[in-house]
Amino acid sequence: MQESGTYELSLILGAATLLLWGVRMARTGVMRVYGSEIRRILPRALHNPLLALLTGAGAATILQSSIAVAVFTSALAAIGAIPVADGLLLLLGADAGSAVVAALLTLNIKALWPVLMFAGYLLHSIYSDSESPLKQIGRILLGIAMILVALTFMSQVSSALAASGLIKVIISALGNELLIALLLFALLSWLAHSSIAILLFWASLVQAGITTDPALIVAALLGINLGNAIPPMIMTWNQAPPARRVVLGNGLFKLSGVLVGFIFLRLIGPLYDLLPGAASFRVVILHILFNLLLVVACAGLVKPVARALEKFFVEAPKPTDDFSPKYIPGEGKIAEKTELLPVTALSREVLRILGTIQNMLEVTLDMLVGGKPEKRQEVVKMEEKVNALFKAVRAYAVDLTRKGLSEKEQGKVTALLRYTASLENAGDVICKTIIGIPEAMKKDGKQFSAAGKEELNTLFCYLIGNAQLAAEVIMTWHAETGGVLVQRKRDFKTMCYDSSKQHIERLSKGVSNALESSSAHLDLISDMRWINTQVSSIGYEVLPDSENSGDDLAEKMMNHPE
Repeated sequence: MQESGTYELSLILGAATLLLWGVRMARTGVMRVYGSEIRRILPRALHNPLLALLTGAGAATILQSSIAVAVFTSALAAIGAIPVADGLLLLLGADAGSAVVAALLTLNIKALWPVLMFAGYLLHSIYSDSESPLKQIGRILLGIAMILVALTFMSQVSSALAASGLIKVIISALGNELLIALLLFALLSWLAHSSIAILLFWASLVQAGITTDPALIVAALLGINLGNAIPPMIMTWNQAPPARRVVLGNGLFKLSGVLVGFIFLRLIGPLYDLLPGAASFRVVILHILFNLLLVVACAGLVKPVARALEKFFVEAPKPTDDFSPKYIPGEGKIAEKTELLPVTALSREVLRILGTIQNMLEVTLDMLVGGKPEKRQEVVKMEEKVNALFKAVRAYAVDLTRKGLSEKEQGKVTALLRYTASLENAGDVICKTIIGIPEAMKKDGKQFSAAGKEELNTLFCYLIGNAQLAAEVIMTWHAETGGVLVQRKRDFKTMCYDSSKQHIERLSKGVSNALESSSAHLDLISDMRWINTQVSSIGYEVLPDSENSGDDLAEKMMNHPE
Protein backbone atom coordinates (compact mmCIF):
# COMPACT_ATOMS: atom_id res chain seq x y z
CA MET A 1 0.00 0.00 0.00
CA GLN A 2 1.42 3.37 -1.05
CA GLU A 3 1.42 5.95 1.71
CA SER A 4 0.17 9.49 1.12
CA GLY A 5 2.54 12.42 0.78
CA THR A 6 1.14 13.93 3.98
CA TYR A 7 1.98 10.80 5.94
CA GLU A 8 5.49 10.70 4.52
CA LEU A 9 5.95 14.34 5.46
CA SER A 10 4.85 13.58 9.01
CA LEU A 11 7.38 10.73 9.12
CA ILE A 12 10.11 13.13 8.06
CA LEU A 13 9.14 15.59 10.79
CA GLY A 14 8.93 12.82 13.38
CA ALA A 15 12.30 11.35 12.40
CA ALA A 16 13.94 14.79 12.40
CA THR A 17 12.46 15.53 15.84
CA LEU A 18 13.68 12.19 17.18
CA LEU A 19 17.14 12.89 15.75
CA LEU A 20 17.30 16.32 17.37
CA TRP A 21 16.08 14.95 20.69
CA GLY A 22 18.62 12.13 20.56
CA VAL A 23 21.44 14.62 19.95
CA ARG A 24 20.19 16.74 22.83
CA MET A 25 19.90 13.77 25.19
CA ALA A 26 23.39 12.52 24.36
CA ARG A 27 24.82 16.04 24.78
CA THR A 28 23.07 16.46 28.15
CA GLY A 29 24.54 13.18 29.38
CA VAL A 30 28.02 14.18 28.27
CA MET A 31 27.74 17.56 29.97
CA ARG A 32 26.57 16.10 33.26
CA VAL A 33 29.40 13.59 33.36
CA TYR A 34 32.22 15.55 31.75
CA GLY A 35 30.93 19.13 31.84
CA SER A 36 33.31 20.38 34.52
CA GLU A 37 36.28 18.73 32.77
CA ILE A 38 35.28 20.33 29.46
CA ARG A 39 34.99 23.74 31.13
CA ARG A 40 38.43 23.27 32.68
CA ILE A 41 40.17 21.87 29.61
CA LEU A 42 38.93 24.32 26.99
CA PRO A 43 40.69 27.43 28.38
CA ARG A 44 43.89 25.46 29.09
CA ALA A 45 44.14 23.82 25.67
CA LEU A 46 45.29 26.96 23.90
CA HIS A 47 49.04 26.70 24.25
CA ASN A 48 49.44 26.34 20.49
CA PRO A 49 47.13 26.70 17.48
CA LEU A 50 47.16 22.99 16.58
CA LEU A 51 46.11 21.99 20.10
CA ALA A 52 43.31 24.58 20.02
CA LEU A 53 42.02 23.16 16.73
CA LEU A 54 42.16 19.59 18.02
CA THR A 55 40.44 20.59 21.26
CA GLY A 56 37.60 22.24 19.34
CA ALA A 57 37.25 19.17 17.13
CA GLY A 58 37.26 16.86 20.13
CA ALA A 59 34.70 18.95 22.01
CA ALA A 60 32.34 18.98 19.01
CA THR A 61 32.76 15.22 18.58
CA ILE A 62 31.89 14.59 22.22
CA LEU A 63 29.00 17.07 22.33
CA GLN A 64 27.81 16.15 18.81
CA SER A 65 27.28 19.83 18.11
CA SER A 66 29.54 22.64 16.93
CA ILE A 67 26.83 25.09 18.06
CA ALA A 68 27.23 23.89 21.65
CA VAL A 69 30.99 24.44 21.42
CA ALA A 70 30.36 27.91 19.96
CA VAL A 71 28.15 28.84 22.92
CA PHE A 72 30.77 27.48 25.36
CA THR A 73 33.58 29.34 23.67
CA SER A 74 31.73 32.64 23.45
CA ALA A 75 30.93 32.45 27.16
CA LEU A 76 34.59 31.80 27.93
CA ALA A 77 35.57 34.81 25.84
CA ALA A 78 32.90 36.95 27.54
CA ILE A 79 34.44 36.43 31.00
CA GLY A 80 37.98 36.84 29.67
CA ALA A 81 38.97 33.18 30.12
CA ILE A 82 40.27 32.91 26.54
CA PRO A 83 41.31 35.45 23.89
CA VAL A 84 39.03 35.96 20.89
CA ALA A 85 41.67 34.68 18.43
CA ASP A 86 41.98 31.40 20.35
CA GLY A 87 38.20 31.13 20.45
CA LEU A 88 38.09 31.41 16.67
CA LEU A 89 40.57 28.55 16.38
CA LEU A 90 38.43 26.42 18.69
CA LEU A 91 35.36 27.01 16.53
CA LEU A 92 37.20 26.17 13.31
CA GLY A 93 38.19 22.87 14.89
CA ALA A 94 34.67 22.34 16.25
CA ASP A 95 33.13 22.60 12.78
CA ALA A 96 35.52 19.95 11.50
CA GLY A 97 34.79 17.73 14.52
CA SER A 98 31.04 18.05 13.98
CA ALA A 99 31.53 16.91 10.38
CA VAL A 100 33.43 13.84 11.59
CA VAL A 101 30.49 12.93 13.85
CA ALA A 102 28.18 13.01 10.83
CA ALA A 103 30.58 10.75 8.91
CA LEU A 104 30.59 8.21 11.73
CA LEU A 105 26.80 8.16 11.84
CA THR A 106 26.57 7.37 8.13
CA LEU A 107 28.46 4.11 8.64
CA ASN A 108 26.46 0.92 8.72
CA ILE A 109 25.78 0.90 12.47
CA LYS A 110 22.02 1.48 12.46
CA ALA A 111 21.38 -2.13 13.48
CA LEU A 112 23.01 -1.41 16.85
CA TRP A 113 20.13 0.74 18.07
CA PRO A 114 18.21 -2.06 19.92
CA VAL A 115 21.32 -3.00 21.93
CA LEU A 116 22.13 0.63 22.72
CA MET A 117 18.53 1.37 23.63
CA PHE A 118 18.31 -1.59 26.01
CA ALA A 119 21.69 -0.93 27.65
CA GLY A 120 20.92 2.77 28.01
CA TYR A 121 17.51 2.16 29.55
CA LEU A 122 18.95 -0.44 31.92
CA LEU A 123 21.72 1.85 33.19
CA HIS A 124 19.46 4.89 33.46
CA SER A 125 16.79 2.94 35.36
CA ILE A 126 19.13 1.17 37.79
CA TYR A 127 20.93 4.39 38.76
CA SER A 128 17.98 6.77 38.37
CA ASP A 129 17.96 7.71 42.06
CA SER A 130 21.71 8.20 42.36
CA GLU A 131 24.35 10.63 41.14
CA SER A 132 26.39 7.84 39.55
CA PRO A 133 28.01 8.65 36.17
CA LEU A 134 26.51 5.40 34.90
CA LYS A 135 23.10 7.08 34.90
CA GLN A 136 24.38 9.70 32.48
CA ILE A 137 26.17 7.06 30.39
CA GLY A 138 22.79 5.39 30.06
CA ARG A 139 21.37 8.72 28.92
CA ILE A 140 24.13 8.99 26.30
CA LEU A 141 23.43 5.49 24.97
CA LEU A 142 19.70 6.25 24.77
CA GLY A 143 20.46 9.43 22.83
CA ILE A 144 22.68 7.61 20.34
CA ALA A 145 20.05 4.88 19.94
CA MET A 146 17.42 7.51 19.16
CA ILE A 147 19.72 9.03 16.53
CA LEU A 148 20.15 5.64 14.86
CA VAL A 149 16.40 4.97 14.94
CA ALA A 150 15.78 8.37 13.36
CA LEU A 151 18.35 7.67 10.64
CA THR A 152 16.67 4.32 9.93
CA PHE A 153 13.32 6.07 9.44
CA MET A 154 14.96 8.76 7.32
CA SER A 155 16.44 6.14 5.01
CA GLN A 156 13.06 4.49 4.56
CA VAL A 157 11.22 7.76 3.98
CA SER A 158 13.92 9.01 1.64
CA SER A 159 13.47 5.95 -0.57
CA ALA A 160 9.73 6.67 -0.78
CA LEU A 161 10.36 10.34 -1.54
CA ALA A 162 12.84 9.44 -4.26
CA ALA A 163 10.08 7.52 -6.03
CA SER A 164 7.69 10.48 -5.82
CA GLY A 165 7.24 12.33 -9.11
CA LEU A 166 6.37 15.59 -7.33
CA ILE A 167 9.49 15.54 -5.18
CA LYS A 168 11.64 14.85 -8.24
CA VAL A 169 10.12 17.88 -9.97
CA ILE A 170 10.83 20.08 -6.93
CA ILE A 171 14.42 18.87 -6.55
CA SER A 172 14.95 19.22 -10.29
CA ALA A 173 13.73 22.81 -10.09
CA LEU A 174 16.17 23.49 -7.24
CA GLY A 175 18.94 22.21 -9.49
CA ASN A 176 18.24 25.15 -11.77
CA GLU A 177 18.14 27.62 -8.86
CA LEU A 178 21.24 26.80 -6.86
CA LEU A 179 21.20 30.02 -4.84
CA ILE A 180 17.66 29.28 -3.67
CA ALA A 181 18.75 25.73 -2.77
CA LEU A 182 21.64 27.14 -0.74
CA LEU A 183 19.41 29.58 1.14
CA LEU A 184 16.75 26.90 1.72
CA PHE A 185 19.20 24.53 3.39
CA ALA A 186 20.71 27.43 5.36
CA LEU A 187 17.22 28.19 6.68
CA LEU A 188 16.61 24.54 7.59
CA SER A 189 19.92 24.31 9.48
CA TRP A 190 19.14 27.53 11.32
CA LEU A 191 15.66 26.38 12.36
CA ALA A 192 16.89 22.92 13.39
CA HIS A 193 19.89 24.33 15.33
CA SER A 194 21.75 21.23 14.14
CA SER A 195 23.84 20.94 11.00
CA ILE A 196 24.27 17.22 11.73
CA ALA A 197 20.51 16.56 11.51
CA ILE A 198 20.03 18.40 8.21
CA LEU A 199 23.26 16.99 6.75
CA LEU A 200 22.24 13.41 7.55
CA PHE A 201 18.77 13.97 6.16
CA TRP A 202 20.21 15.37 2.93
CA ALA A 203 22.69 12.48 2.76
CA SER A 204 19.84 9.98 3.12
CA LEU A 205 17.91 11.69 0.30
CA VAL A 206 20.93 11.59 -1.98
CA GLN A 207 21.52 7.94 -1.05
CA ALA A 208 17.92 7.18 -2.06
CA GLY A 209 18.55 8.72 -5.47
CA ILE A 210 16.58 11.95 -5.08
CA THR A 211 19.27 13.69 -7.12
CA THR A 212 22.57 12.97 -8.80
CA ASP A 213 23.38 16.58 -9.64
CA PRO A 214 26.77 17.32 -8.01
CA ALA A 215 26.21 21.11 -8.17
CA LEU A 216 22.94 20.82 -6.25
CA ILE A 217 24.51 18.49 -3.68
CA VAL A 218 27.36 20.95 -3.07
CA ALA A 219 25.00 23.95 -2.95
CA ALA A 220 22.96 22.23 -0.24
CA LEU A 221 26.14 21.50 1.74
CA LEU A 222 27.19 25.14 1.50
CA GLY A 223 23.76 26.18 2.79
CA ILE A 224 24.01 23.77 5.72
CA ASN A 225 27.37 25.25 6.73
CA LEU A 226 26.07 28.80 6.42
CA GLY A 227 22.93 28.08 8.46
CA ASN A 228 25.00 26.45 11.21
CA ALA A 229 26.73 29.78 11.92
CA ILE A 230 23.49 31.70 12.55
CA PRO A 231 22.18 30.25 15.89
CA PRO A 232 25.31 31.12 17.95
CA MET A 233 25.19 34.73 16.69
CA ILE A 234 21.55 35.08 17.75
CA MET A 235 22.15 33.35 21.11
CA THR A 236 25.06 35.67 22.00
CA TRP A 237 23.59 38.90 20.61
CA ASN A 238 23.13 40.47 24.06
CA GLN A 239 26.34 39.13 25.60
CA ALA A 240 29.62 40.93 26.16
CA PRO A 241 31.51 42.16 23.06
CA PRO A 242 34.19 39.40 23.22
CA ALA A 243 31.48 36.74 22.97
CA ARG A 244 30.00 38.40 19.89
CA ARG A 245 33.42 38.80 18.32
CA VAL A 246 34.03 35.05 18.51
CA VAL A 247 30.77 33.91 16.92
CA LEU A 248 30.71 36.71 14.35
CA GLY A 249 34.30 35.99 13.34
CA ASN A 250 33.41 32.34 12.89
CA GLY A 251 30.37 33.39 10.87
CA LEU A 252 32.54 35.54 8.62
CA PHE A 253 34.85 32.60 8.01
CA LYS A 254 31.87 30.43 7.10
CA LEU A 255 30.36 33.09 4.86
CA SER A 256 33.66 33.61 3.05
CA GLY A 257 34.03 29.88 2.46
CA VAL A 258 30.46 29.59 1.24
CA LEU A 259 30.87 32.53 -1.16
CA VAL A 260 34.07 31.11 -2.62
CA GLY A 261 32.49 27.67 -2.87
CA PHE A 262 29.41 29.03 -4.62
CA ILE A 263 31.50 31.01 -7.12
CA PHE A 264 33.41 27.86 -8.06
CA LEU A 265 30.41 25.59 -7.65
CA ARG A 266 30.59 24.08 -11.13
CA LEU A 267 34.26 23.28 -10.64
CA ILE A 268 33.77 21.71 -7.18
CA GLY A 269 30.77 19.60 -8.24
CA PRO A 270 32.76 16.98 -10.20
CA LEU A 271 34.81 16.28 -7.05
CA TYR A 272 31.74 14.53 -5.63
CA ASP A 273 31.85 11.88 -8.37
CA LEU A 274 35.54 11.22 -7.69
CA LEU A 275 35.01 10.37 -4.03
CA PRO A 276 34.75 6.68 -3.05
CA GLY A 277 31.95 5.00 -1.12
CA ALA A 278 28.18 5.18 -1.05
CA ALA A 279 26.39 8.38 -2.06
CA SER A 280 25.52 9.36 1.54
CA PHE A 281 29.11 8.82 2.65
CA ARG A 282 30.41 10.97 -0.21
CA VAL A 283 28.08 13.78 0.82
CA VAL A 284 29.50 13.79 4.34
CA ILE A 285 33.10 13.47 3.13
CA LEU A 286 32.55 16.53 0.95
CA HIS A 287 31.25 18.32 4.06
CA ILE A 288 34.40 17.34 5.98
CA LEU A 289 36.64 18.54 3.13
CA PHE A 290 34.90 21.92 3.11
CA ASN A 291 35.53 22.42 6.84
CA LEU A 292 39.13 21.20 6.63
CA LEU A 293 39.83 23.63 3.79
CA LEU A 294 38.24 26.35 5.94
CA VAL A 295 40.65 25.48 8.75
CA VAL A 296 43.65 25.65 6.41
CA ALA A 297 42.54 28.94 4.85
CA CYS A 298 41.45 30.76 8.02
CA ALA A 299 43.67 29.47 10.83
CA GLY A 300 46.32 32.06 10.03
CA LEU A 301 43.77 34.88 9.95
CA VAL A 302 42.35 34.55 13.46
CA LYS A 303 44.54 37.26 15.03
CA PRO A 304 44.00 40.00 12.40
CA VAL A 305 40.27 39.19 12.31
CA ALA A 306 40.10 39.39 16.12
CA ARG A 307 41.83 42.80 16.05
CA ALA A 308 39.47 44.04 13.32
CA LEU A 309 36.40 42.92 15.28
CA GLU A 310 37.59 44.89 18.32
CA LYS A 311 36.88 48.07 16.36
CA PHE A 312 33.25 47.09 15.74
CA PHE A 313 32.41 45.61 19.13
CA VAL A 314 33.83 47.95 21.73
CA GLU A 315 33.07 47.45 25.42
CA ALA A 316 31.34 50.49 26.85
CA PRO A 317 33.39 52.06 29.66
CA LYS A 318 31.80 51.62 33.05
CA PRO A 319 31.70 54.46 35.57
CA THR A 320 34.19 54.21 38.39
CA ASP A 321 31.45 54.21 41.02
CA ASP A 322 29.56 51.31 39.42
CA PHE A 323 28.76 48.99 42.30
CA SER A 324 26.99 46.33 40.23
CA PRO A 325 28.66 42.92 39.69
CA LYS A 326 30.57 42.36 36.45
CA TYR A 327 30.86 38.59 36.23
CA ILE A 328 27.63 37.33 37.81
CA PRO A 329 23.98 38.43 37.61
CA GLY A 330 23.04 41.31 39.87
CA GLU A 331 20.90 40.86 42.95
CA GLY A 332 17.36 39.97 41.91
CA LYS A 333 18.58 38.80 38.47
CA ILE A 334 19.79 35.33 39.33
CA ALA A 335 20.28 33.13 36.28
CA GLU A 336 17.61 30.48 35.74
CA LYS A 337 20.24 27.83 35.09
CA THR A 338 23.87 27.19 35.89
CA GLU A 339 26.00 29.26 33.55
CA LEU A 340 29.27 28.31 31.96
CA LEU A 341 32.16 28.40 34.49
CA PRO A 342 29.88 29.61 37.31
CA VAL A 343 32.47 29.05 40.05
CA THR A 344 35.08 30.96 38.05
CA ALA A 345 32.66 33.86 37.62
CA LEU A 346 31.90 33.79 41.34
CA SER A 347 35.62 33.75 42.18
CA ARG A 348 36.27 36.79 40.00
CA GLU A 349 33.50 38.72 41.74
CA VAL A 350 34.92 37.79 45.15
CA LEU A 351 38.29 39.07 43.92
CA ARG A 352 36.63 42.42 43.21
CA ILE A 353 35.43 42.56 46.83
CA LEU A 354 38.88 41.63 48.10
CA GLY A 355 40.44 44.27 45.85
CA THR A 356 38.08 46.89 47.24
CA ILE A 357 39.02 45.92 50.82
CA GLN A 358 42.67 46.29 49.86
CA ASN A 359 41.98 49.77 48.44
CA MET A 360 40.18 50.69 51.66
CA LEU A 361 43.24 49.66 53.67
CA GLU A 362 45.54 51.71 51.44
CA VAL A 363 43.39 54.85 51.74
CA THR A 364 43.02 54.27 55.50
CA LEU A 365 46.80 54.08 55.83
CA ASP A 366 47.05 57.39 53.99
CA MET A 367 44.55 58.89 56.42
CA LEU A 368 46.38 57.63 59.52
CA VAL A 369 50.03 58.05 58.60
CA GLY A 370 49.77 60.64 55.84
CA GLY A 371 47.48 62.89 57.86
CA LYS A 372 44.64 63.02 55.31
CA PRO A 373 41.38 62.50 57.25
CA GLU A 374 39.45 64.18 54.41
CA LYS A 375 39.57 60.88 52.51
CA ARG A 376 36.91 59.44 54.80
CA GLN A 377 34.15 59.74 52.16
CA GLU A 378 36.26 57.79 49.71
CA VAL A 379 36.42 54.87 52.14
CA VAL A 380 32.68 55.10 52.81
CA LYS A 381 31.94 54.77 49.09
CA MET A 382 34.16 51.74 48.83
CA GLU A 383 32.41 50.15 51.78
CA GLU A 384 29.07 50.68 50.03
CA LYS A 385 30.51 48.90 47.02
CA VAL A 386 31.59 45.98 49.23
CA ASN A 387 28.09 45.70 50.66
CA ALA A 388 26.45 45.80 47.22
CA LEU A 389 28.77 43.15 45.79
CA PHE A 390 28.40 41.01 48.91
CA LYS A 391 24.61 40.88 48.45
CA ALA A 392 24.97 39.91 44.78
CA VAL A 393 27.59 37.24 45.55
CA ARG A 394 25.53 35.81 48.41
CA ALA A 395 22.41 35.53 46.25
CA TYR A 396 24.33 34.00 43.33
CA ALA A 397 26.22 31.52 45.54
CA VAL A 398 23.01 30.35 47.22
CA ASP A 399 21.43 29.95 43.78
CA LEU A 400 24.42 27.90 42.56
CA THR A 401 24.10 25.43 45.43
CA ARG A 402 20.75 24.38 43.93
CA LYS A 403 22.11 23.83 40.42
CA GLY A 404 23.61 20.36 40.68
CA LEU A 405 27.29 21.26 40.79
CA SER A 406 29.89 18.61 41.56
CA GLU A 407 30.82 18.02 45.20
CA LYS A 408 34.15 19.80 44.69
CA GLU A 409 32.49 22.84 43.10
CA GLN A 410 29.83 22.92 45.83
CA GLY A 411 32.57 23.00 48.46
CA LYS A 412 34.35 25.86 46.74
CA VAL A 413 31.14 27.88 46.38
CA THR A 414 30.40 27.44 50.08
CA ALA A 415 33.95 28.45 51.00
CA LEU A 416 33.77 31.58 48.84
CA LEU A 417 30.44 32.50 50.40
CA ARG A 418 31.89 32.24 53.90
CA TYR A 419 34.91 34.26 52.85
CA THR A 420 32.77 36.99 51.31
CA ALA A 421 30.93 37.36 54.60
CA SER A 422 34.31 37.71 56.34
CA LEU A 423 35.35 40.44 53.89
CA GLU A 424 32.08 42.27 54.47
CA ASN A 425 32.80 42.20 58.21
CA ALA A 426 36.30 43.55 57.57
CA GLY A 427 34.84 46.39 55.53
CA ASP A 428 32.49 47.27 58.37
CA VAL A 429 35.37 47.48 60.85
CA ILE A 430 37.37 49.74 58.54
CA CYS A 431 34.46 52.05 57.79
CA LYS A 432 32.74 52.19 61.16
CA THR A 433 35.73 52.09 63.49
CA ILE A 434 39.15 52.75 62.01
CA ILE A 435 38.47 55.76 59.78
CA GLY A 436 36.97 57.64 62.70
CA ILE A 437 40.29 57.55 64.58
CA PRO A 438 42.28 60.09 62.48
CA GLU A 439 39.35 62.56 62.53
CA ALA A 440 39.04 62.27 66.30
CA MET A 441 42.80 62.70 66.77
CA LYS A 442 42.88 65.76 64.50
CA LYS A 443 39.94 67.27 66.37
CA ASP A 444 41.70 66.74 69.73
CA GLY A 445 45.05 67.94 68.36
CA LYS A 446 46.72 64.58 68.90
CA GLN A 447 49.09 62.63 66.66
CA PHE A 448 51.07 59.40 66.63
CA SER A 449 54.69 59.34 67.62
CA ALA A 450 57.27 58.84 64.87
CA ALA A 451 57.94 55.29 66.07
CA GLY A 452 54.20 54.63 66.32
CA LYS A 453 53.66 55.81 62.72
CA GLU A 454 56.45 53.58 61.50
CA GLU A 455 54.98 50.56 63.28
CA LEU A 456 51.49 51.24 61.95
CA ASN A 457 52.86 51.67 58.44
CA THR A 458 54.66 48.32 58.71
CA LEU A 459 51.55 46.57 60.00
CA PHE A 460 49.28 48.05 57.32
CA CYS A 461 51.74 47.15 54.54
CA TYR A 462 51.96 43.58 55.82
CA LEU A 463 48.18 43.38 56.04
CA ILE A 464 47.83 44.69 52.48
CA GLY A 465 50.35 42.05 51.42
CA ASN A 466 48.17 39.38 53.02
CA ALA A 467 45.21 40.67 51.00
CA GLN A 468 47.27 40.32 47.81
CA LEU A 469 48.26 36.77 48.77
CA ALA A 470 44.61 35.96 49.54
CA ALA A 471 43.79 36.90 45.94
CA GLU A 472 46.44 34.43 44.79
CA VAL A 473 44.83 31.72 46.93
CA ILE A 474 41.44 32.36 45.30
CA MET A 475 42.94 32.21 41.80
CA THR A 476 45.05 29.07 42.28
CA TRP A 477 43.20 27.26 45.10
CA HIS A 478 46.44 25.51 46.06
CA ALA A 479 47.10 24.18 49.55
CA GLU A 480 50.71 25.42 49.43
CA THR A 481 49.63 29.03 48.83
CA GLY A 482 46.93 28.75 51.47
CA GLY A 483 49.49 27.43 53.93
CA VAL A 484 51.75 30.43 53.35
CA LEU A 485 48.83 32.78 53.93
CA VAL A 486 47.86 31.07 57.19
CA GLN A 487 51.45 31.28 58.39
CA ARG A 488 51.58 34.99 57.52
CA LYS A 489 48.39 35.43 59.51
CA ARG A 490 50.15 33.92 62.54
CA ASP A 491 53.19 36.11 61.90
CA PHE A 492 50.98 39.19 61.83
CA LYS A 493 49.56 38.25 65.20
CA THR A 494 53.12 38.19 66.57
CA MET A 495 53.86 41.55 64.93
CA CYS A 496 50.79 43.08 66.58
CA TYR A 497 51.85 41.73 69.95
CA ASP A 498 55.36 43.17 69.50
CA SER A 499 53.95 46.54 68.44
CA SER A 500 51.72 46.70 71.52
CA LYS A 501 54.67 45.79 73.71
CA GLN A 502 56.87 48.47 72.14
CA HIS A 503 54.09 51.03 72.53
CA ILE A 504 53.81 50.26 76.23
CA GLU A 505 57.60 50.63 76.56
CA ARG A 506 57.35 54.09 74.99
CA LEU A 507 54.64 54.96 77.50
CA SER A 508 56.90 53.89 80.35
CA LYS A 509 59.64 56.14 78.96
CA GLY A 510 57.26 59.10 78.94
CA VAL A 511 57.17 59.73 75.18
CA SER A 512 54.52 62.45 74.94
CA ASN A 513 52.99 61.51 71.59
CA ALA A 514 52.84 57.88 72.64
CA LEU A 515 50.85 58.87 75.73
CA GLU A 516 48.28 61.00 73.91
CA SER A 517 47.78 58.44 71.10
CA SER A 518 47.88 55.37 73.35
CA SER A 519 44.20 54.47 73.13
CA ALA A 520 44.06 54.99 69.34
CA HIS A 521 47.24 52.99 68.77
CA LEU A 522 46.09 49.98 70.75
CA ASP A 523 42.59 50.11 69.22
CA LEU A 524 44.11 50.15 65.74
CA ILE A 525 46.25 47.12 66.48
CA SER A 526 43.22 45.23 67.77
CA ASP A 527 41.16 46.17 64.71
CA MET A 528 43.95 45.22 62.32
CA ARG A 529 44.28 41.81 63.94
CA TRP A 530 40.56 41.26 63.41
CA ILE A 531 40.72 42.41 59.78
CA ASN A 532 43.76 40.21 59.13
CA THR A 533 41.87 37.21 60.50
CA GLN A 534 39.00 37.88 58.08
CA VAL A 535 41.24 38.53 55.07
CA SER A 536 43.42 35.47 55.73
CA SER A 537 40.56 33.06 56.47
CA ILE A 538 40.49 31.89 52.84
CA GLY A 539 43.83 30.19 53.47
CA TYR A 540 42.18 27.63 55.76
CA GLU A 541 39.61 26.74 53.10
CA VAL A 542 42.20 25.19 50.78
CA LEU A 543 44.08 23.27 53.47
CA PRO A 544 43.31 19.61 54.23
CA ASP A 545 41.78 19.17 57.68
CA SER A 546 41.89 22.94 58.00
CA GLU A 547 39.58 23.18 60.98
CA ASN A 548 41.87 21.07 63.14
CA SER A 549 45.40 21.46 61.88
CA GLY A 550 45.53 24.47 59.60
CA ASP A 551 48.18 26.39 61.54
CA ASP A 552 50.39 23.35 62.06
CA LEU A 553 50.27 22.41 58.40
CA ALA A 554 50.95 26.00 57.37
CA GLU A 555 54.01 26.15 59.61
CA LYS A 556 55.25 22.86 58.16
CA MET A 557 54.86 24.21 54.63
CA MET A 558 56.74 27.39 55.49
CA ASN A 559 59.63 25.51 57.09
CA HIS A 560 59.73 22.68 54.52
CA PRO A 561 58.57 24.11 51.18
CA GLU A 562 59.73 21.03 49.29
